[in-house]
Order: sequence, then structure tokens, then C-alpha cells
Amino acid sequence: MKWIINIKSATGTAAFQWSAALLLLLTAASLQAQTVDGKPAVIPPVPNGQIAAPWENPMITAINRDASRATGYSYATVEEALKNDRQSNKRMLFLNGEWDFKFAFKPAEAPQDFHLSEVKGWDKIQVPSNWEMKGYDIPIYRSAVYPFSPIDPPRIPKDYNGVGSYQKTFELPESWDGMNITLHFGGVISAYQLWINDQYVGYAEDSCLPSEFNATPYLKKGKNRISVQVLRWSDASYLEDQDHWRMSGIHREVFLMAEPKVRIADFHWQATLDADYQDAKFSLRPKIDNFSGDSISGFTLKAQLYDSNNKPILDKPLEKGASAIFDEIYPRLDNVKFGLLETTIKNPKKWSPEEPNLYRLVLTLYDKKNRLLEAKTCQVGFRSIAFSPKDSKLLINGKTTYLYGVNRHDHHPERGKALTREDMEADIRQIKQFNFNAIRTSHYPNDPYIYELCDRYGIMVMDEANMETHGLGGKLMNDPAWLAALQERVTRMVERDKNHPSIIIWSLGNESGRGPNTAAMAAWIHDFDITRPVHYEPAMGSHQLPGYIDPSDPRYPKSNDHSHRIQNIKDQYYVDMVSRFYPGIFTPSLLLNQDNGDHRPILFVEYTHSMGNSTGNIRDFWDIFRAHPRLIGGFIWDYKDQALIRKDSVYGKVLAYGGDFDEKVHNGAFSLNGITDAWGRPKAAMYENKRIYQPAEITLVDSAKSTVQIKNRSAVLNLNHYDAVLLFRRNGLLLKEVPISAIDLAAGDSTQLSFASYLPSKRLADQEYQLDIQFRLREATAWAPAGFVVSSSQVRLQEQSNALRRLSYKGSKLVKTETADKYQIAGNAFQVIFDKSTGSLTAFNYKGQEIIKDAIRPSFTRPSTDNDRRGWKPEKKLKYWYGTPKLVSVTAQEKGQDYEVQTLYVLPGDSAQVKLIYTVKNPGIVSVNYQLKVKAGLPNIPKVGLQMGINPTFEDIQYYGLGPMENYPDRAYGFDLGVYHMNIDQFMEHYLYPQENGNRMDVRWMHLQNKNAGLLVVGEQPLYMSAWPYSQKAIVEAKHWFKLKKEDKITLNVDLKQMGIGGNDTWTDVSQPLEKYQIPAKDYNYSFYLIPTDLKQSIKEFVKSN
Repeated sequence: MKWIINIKSATGTAAFQWSAALLLLLTAASLQAQTVDGKPAVIPPVPNGQIAAPWENPMITAINRDASRATGYSYATVEEALKNDRQSNKRMLFLNGEWDFKFAFKPAEAPQDFHLSEVKGWDKIQVPSNWEMKGYDIPIYRSAVYPFSPIDPPRIPKDYNGVGSYQKTFELPESWDGMNITLHFGGVISAYQLWINDQYVGYAEDSCLPSEFNATPYLKKGKNRISVQVLRWSDASYLEDQDHWRMSGIHREVFLMAEPKVRIADFHWQATLDADYQDAKFSLRPKIDNFSGDSISGFTLKAQLYDSNNKPILDKPLEKGASAIFDEIYPRLDNVKFGLLETTIKNPKKWSPEEPNLYRLVLTLYDKKNRLLEAKTCQVGFRSIAFSPKDSKLLINGKTTYLYGVNRHDHHPERGKALTREDMEADIRQIKQFNFNAIRTSHYPNDPYIYELCDRYGIMVMDEANMETHGLGGKLMNDPAWLAALQERVTRMVERDKNHPSIIIWSLGNESGRGPNTAAMAAWIHDFDITRPVHYEPAMGSHQLPGYIDPSDPRYPKSNDHSHRIQNIKDQYYVDMVSRFYPGIFTPSLLLNQDNGDHRPILFVEYTHSMGNSTGNIRDFWDIFRAHPRLIGGFIWDYKDQALIRKDSVYGKVLAYGGDFDEKVHNGAFSLNGITDAWGRPKAAMYENKRIYQPAEITLVDSAKSTVQIKNRSAVLNLNHYDAVLLFRRNGLLLKEVPISAIDLAAGDSTQLSFASYLPSKRLADQEYQLDIQFRLREATAWAPAGFVVSSSQVRLQEQSNALRRLSYKGSKLVKTETADKYQIAGNAFQVIFDKSTGSLTAFNYKGQEIIKDAIRPSFTRPSTDNDRRGWKPEKKLKYWYGTPKLVSVTAQEKGQDYEVQTLYVLPGDSAQVKLIYTVKNPGIVSVNYQLKVKAGLPNIPKVGLQMGINPTFEDIQYYGLGPMENYPDRAYGFDLGVYHMNIDQFMEHYLYPQENGNRMDVRWMHLQNKNAGLLVVGEQPLYMSAWPYSQKAIVEAKHWFKLKKEDKITLNVDLKQMGIGGNDTWTDVSQPLEKYQIPAKDYNYSFYLIPTDLKQSIKEFVKSN
């Protein structure tokens, strides 16, 4: 029986014949291409009359789409397969590049029937790309709420839903005659219809997985035409509510691939190591397609493994008849075994993050005349993944391994989500170079090339399905109408990525609640792939168990009460680890000490929220993680600032965040959470992480005996794998670099190293000495050149409390002039002025140069960081210190040849007072002594210090302190004492949303200068210092860094202390710094010197001796 159904779609009205059998297929999520006698059965588009259009029907996620399969390309020879060079592969035709393009803001305005002819006069657009980055519509940044309304799944808005119509013409290679041709779309946001020439081919959803179509029936010899119409939003958008920029279009590659009529359709390998982690059982399950219509009896499939030199490692290839594979019989009971081809491999090199040894698998298919039809290939890594039954630690090949992870989005400031291979290489290479060993593909499958790079570089991957329903919570996880669509996002991901050794965890998605659909998704993976664990953070709570508290119950902890991180009796049975977001420092112990019989490993899949100046406390987390094997690590949120280039009418090209494109609803600067900026430039947090994860941990045992302890934190590699180098410094300057013999230290072991024989000379009692110990790559790797520093630590061999030990000064008597409103003190070529009404030093001139031009004032606050502003709000909790100090008195008197000016300030309520004692000395030195007196009962202090305005041309900065990048009490582990030189723009950290930045700790001295003069600040004790060409007020009030204008002064902060930056999250009290990184309200006293310089004096001599 057949029915004629009218179909109304974005391309007009047409009539199609529908068989009853095909209508039954509408209950399946994906109308995959069916085969009849081995040939594709063409399925027409779905009606939009009696049955909802596919883009508003969760039962339909595709029409005519081929089944998902492992990434692999058809080659004509084994040699070509071993090279795996897609660009030179004559069986591939890339359709990337220029396409014809037409944009409409809603479906009703989109072109109809454009596929029927070659379009004329349309715009040109690059593919891959996001059309918003090409000027069509706007990108929208949303964190959790859908970017459209009304929210009415599966329906989508009609009045605002952009449509991109694409067309591309191409010549079909003559050599492809008689081949089966697949059209591959790597990723399209969010749903699209496809035509080849005049014929409808199919429909597909899922923005981040490929869709392949059998193009053979539609193609002709010579010139052909592909037409695609893409919807910005579809019912699939309800499953793609991730925290990132919402963009559209064909954002991944497009190509055609020719394969023989009898082809290797798919293949899946597994490798199981024996109990000693030596020998491996290698199992292979291939699939064969036969589009020829003829018998394939006598056809043969072979498989060979090759080492890194392309030498075969099997004595003879594994071999099996193609018909036995094609006609495999599945039993009524139980199931078929996995391995259709199997062998044991004696002690292969193992794959691990530290030694990512790879082999290349080449599958070849021969016809009955033993002619090679095609070769396909992939990388193979022999490794096992397990959790210790004793203490739940993560074991890779039996070795304890931590996840030094980071969450990574696809992002480029100019290209949006459409990354080039060079972009991907830059990301993964940088991640590896900074000692991260894991990424989470938050929150969607990545381009296949990412996994290839991770295989090669040694980056473990949590592969995450393209699934987040944040704006709906868990509603769809409990709706059976959405089960097939949800399930398919998991199954298609696993089918595509199953052959990558770097993937060690499958993740069902992100922030989508839980329900029966979640359990079904996990069940499929567990049965399909027994070699990898399953992750899903929302799988919290077991309502089946007594004692469970429903989230609607008043007893259920509120979201800002971090005790809700504990298990609600137990996490669901279908996940293999306990996963949590954004722990406080106390959260690990809450989970570890929960007496519920659950011993699964604990993973923090998002932690240390790195918004703005953040990522404090991470070393404290890792001290805890390393003390408890059940804590297997975590993934920082996140890798890169998601900022986009926007053309501003005033400022030109600028980096923009949420709201800058005039989105009606957005989440502002919440897109800026990266440990690199949008261009990939590392922020200070990257260096902090690099040192925490580095293989060698160094501690000073005995300075007098010149001994350090070295611990090898590696899981596999001996430290003799690296070249070891000692760098001796005096007062931060390099004295001597000494290569030493390779240190033979096995993974996990410790030893002591005496460096006495390497010391450059006898240490002087009044100098400071440091020793840097570095481990460098002996040979170049895929991800770094020879000599690259993998591990670097500094120990302080000798420190001095008084940094001014070699500074001397002589001068004649000073001249003091007093007026009604000021004190003026003059000496040899200098003049200092104090304002009586404020007590401030307001001017300092030296040899005609203005040194200080704005008042020195007590400073208790800083420009709010994102954690301050959005999270714990110190301006409320520490409100007392945000008051304005009030002058009580100012006095001046002679002190021998010097002059002393004392000022006294009190804060509101007279509970704290600050005394400043200035001593002016010839030939122009001003010493400053700061004394803070505090009564009991006051809150912690944000900052203890002074702020002043100096000559705006003093932009050249040199200092001796921690560096080279900014550092704070809870993010200082990754930085070393040294002498650093940079301009003020390099000295600052340019957070797109302006905030506190640029602090340097342990500063002994800092010199700021122009071409003629400068100011040298020297501490009697180590200082905290920073400099900005803006006022603190301007930074506080600005919303964009590019709108800050340099002022007529540089704001110089000379502090004793500043509180840490925190960063567990950016929205609750837990965002605040740990108590040990805050400043208790008590008395403080510190001193420093202000010394003008004219550059005729030798600052270099001062640097060498100080």
C-alpha cells in the first residue's frame, strides 16, 4: 500500500510516495540509508503536514545518512595507506573553499528550489566557516539558557531562525567511474537538507559529528552540483545548550571519497594486555559492504601492523574471507565474539601519555583474483585502562596515572568554531608542552584530527557526546520520545572514535540531568566497549536507595552549599567514577569520608574556574590529590578565552565577549575563562600548572651541604630520559650553566643530589643565590624540539632580609621651605613636595624630570577580580577596608642632614590607623616607612600597601623578584626569582574585562624609566609591586580593556601584601582565596626607598650587586 502525502518544507511543496514500511521507520531516530540487495534504498524527505518536519521531530535525526563508522580513508595501495596523506589521495576530493551562499533571517524568506539550477549572483563564503563570523547575523554567547524563545521542545521559532543556503559545483574525477562515492560533512550547525544536482539526498542533525551520504545514485560524469540548506536552530538545538558561542553553518570539512563497490565499511580493534602488562591480545572486527550486487566469495581481507619505521611486525598478515565477515551469523542466545581476526603480540611497545608508542594498522581487501581493491588504516596503541581494586587509582598499563586535564572548546577569535588543522595542532601541542596530559572535549566530539594528535602526542581524552540540555535541566532525560535522539549522540560518537588509544573515558554529555534515558545510553556503551569506563557528572543520587533526599526537599542543600557535592546516598550504578564540578578545597575530604560503601574513583571534571585573574589554590588541590589515590585528578575550566574579533567603529578590530554583538540576552564576560587568551597566549595560570604537573619535584634539603632531593613524579619515564642542567644565579642573574650527567631515577622514586662540586665560586655572605634545576628533552619529539624545558624548579640557596645592603648615599644639607599648604624640601638637583591638607607626597622632581606626580596614599583595596566581583564580594565582607582614610596630622622636622615628614591617617571608626614616615635624604633618596595599627575584631585586609602616580613615560620596567609573569600568594609556585626586563604593556596582564593584574611578589627592587631618567624602588624587605598606565578607578569602571586610555601618570603599587585571587568557582563564597592566602587584620610595618636615576648612573652595577 502506498500513500501520496503533500510535503511543505522550506523549499516549497512537493509530492512524494511513501510506503507503509517507510512510515514505520519514522519511529526510529535516524532514517539511515537502507540497503536492498546490497544497494542503497533512497528515502525521500519527511512530510511536514501530518508528520512534523524533521527539524521539529525528535524521532528523526537524519534521512538517508549512512551509519557512523570509524575515521578512515580509502587508499589504492598499502604504501599510500602507510603515508596516510589525505591531500595526495586520488580517492578524495575536498570541497572546502569558496561556495555560493545566500542568507535569510527566517525559513519563510529562504530561497526555494535553488537546488534545481546553478545559482547566479549569490555571495561567496568560505567552507568551513561560521556564517556569523562572515557578517551574516550575529554570534550569541549564552552560558546556560537557550538562545531562542519560546522554549517549547521540539518546536523552534519561526520568526527568527537563520537559514544559510549553500551551493558548490565540482568536476567528478574520471578515475572514479564505477566506484561507490561517499559525501562527508564533518560538522554542520544545527540541521541541514542536502541535494545533489536536482535530487534530494537527505537530512542530518548533530552539529559535531560527521554525516555521510551515499552520493553514488545522484552523481553524474563531469560537472556536478551540491546544494545545502542549513537551519540555525532545530529540535537538535535543545540537545546542544553548551556554554559557548552559538554559531551556525558548515564548520568542519567537506569531501567526497571514492571506494570500491565492495569495501571495508568499518573496523574496530581492541588490544588486551596480559596480567604482567607485557604481551597483548590483538582483536579486530571489520565490516564489509557489498554494493556490487555480485557474490564476494573468494574476496579476502588482510590486516598487518607496522612499527614507526613502517616495518611489519606480524610474521604474516591476519586474514579472513570477506564473505565470512559479510555473512556473519548472530546466534539466538548470547552474542558473537568480538574478534573476527585475532593474534598475540609479544611485548609490543606500550602507549601511555609519557611514551605514546604507536603502530599503524593497515587493512587490505582483495578480490577473488587477488587484486587489491582498497587499503584503510588507523593508529594502534597498546594500553590498558583500569581502576585499582585496592584504592581506586587510575592505572594505565598498571601504572598510577593522574589526569592533569583541561576542558577544551573549539575556538578561534577570527574563525569561531571552524578551526584549521594548524589551529588544532597549535592547541594540542601547547597543551602537551605545558605538561597537561588530558583533555575533555567539552562538550561535544571534536574533529577527528584532534584525536589523531592526542594519539601521537600522548594526551588522554575524555570523549564527550554533543549533549547538554542545561536550560531544560533533566526534562529530556526522562522523556522516552527523546531517547533515540539522545542515544544516537552517544552511539555515533563511540562508533566514530572507537579506534583511538588516546580516548580513555567516554562521557555521556554535560549538565543534562539524569533519568532512564541516561541509563540506556550508558548501558549501550558498557556493552559495546568493555575496555573504557563511562563518565557522567549529573548521575548523582540514587532514588532507589533509602535515605535519598529529593532535590525538591527542603533538606536538600542549596547549590551554594558545597556539601551538596557529596553523594546522595550513592551516584548511579551506570557510571564508573564519582564526578563533580567546582569543588571547594574541603570537597575532596567530604567525598572521601562518606561512609556509603562506594569506592569508585573521584574525578573533578570541572574545577578551578579560571575566569579572569583566577586559578589560585590549584597547588593546594594537587597536594590533596596526591595524598589520596582515589582522587584521580581533574579538568580545569577551561583552556582558552572565548573572545571573538569584532569591528568597532571607534577602536577597529577588538576582542569581544557576550553582549558585544548586541545580543538581546547573553552572559557577558562569562565566556572568558581561559588559562590562555583567545589567541592562545599563555596566562600566568599556564605556568603554574606546568610546574605542578612537571615530572621532577625538587626540594632543598641542606643549603650548607649543597643538597637537594629529587622526586620523579612520572608514571613511566626514568629521569635519565632527559638532559639535566643546573643554572646558578646570584641576585637573580645567571652566573653559570652546568650540564650534568643524566640522573638515573626511576618513575616514583626519590634521590638526593649534591651540587657542591658544581658551584661557580664561594658564596658571598651579603648576596642572594638561587639554583635552577632543569630537565630538557634530549631529542626532538612530535610536540617539541630538542632542548625544550619539560621541568624546571628553583631553590633559594641564600637569602638576605635587607635588600639595600650595598646602597650608599652622601649629600649636603637639605633646604626646607614651608608655606600654608605644603612642605617643600630641596637638595642637589631634586625637590620633594608634601601637601599639608592630605599629608601626601605629591611631587618629586629630579634634574628637571618629574619622578612622582600624584600623591602617595595608603591603599587597602585592589580592582575587583572576576572572583571578587561575581563571587565572594569582598567589598561587602571586608567592607571596613573600603572606607577612605582620613588625615589626622602631618608634621615635619630635621633629622641630622635629613628631613622627616610624618603623616597619620585613621580609617572609619578609628579602629585602624596608618602612620607614614618619609625621610628625605640628599642626593634625592626618600625612604618610606609604613606602620599599620589595627584593633581587634576587624575583617581580613584585602591589601596592605601604598599607591602613587609616577611619570607616565616610565614604561620601561626592570625588576628583581618573582617572574616573569604576574603572581599572587595562591598562584606563585610556577615562578622564579630573577631579574626581568619588559615594557609596561608586557608587564600587565590584559584581561578583556579589566581587573586587578600585574602583581609581582618577592620584589627586591624595581626600576621604571624612560630614555633619560627613572625611579628605582628598593625594599627593606620583599615587596609586592605592580604598575598600570591607568588609575585604579579607571580599571574598576571599565568594561573592556581596549577602552582603557593611558593617563598622564603610571599608577605604581608598592605593597607589603595582597590577598590571593581564589578561583574554585566564580559565583559563590567558595571563590574566595583560602584563609592562608588572606591577610589577617593585625599590625604591619614595612619600608622601602624611592631613588631617582638619570641613567648616567649605572643601574647595571646596582643590578649586579643587588
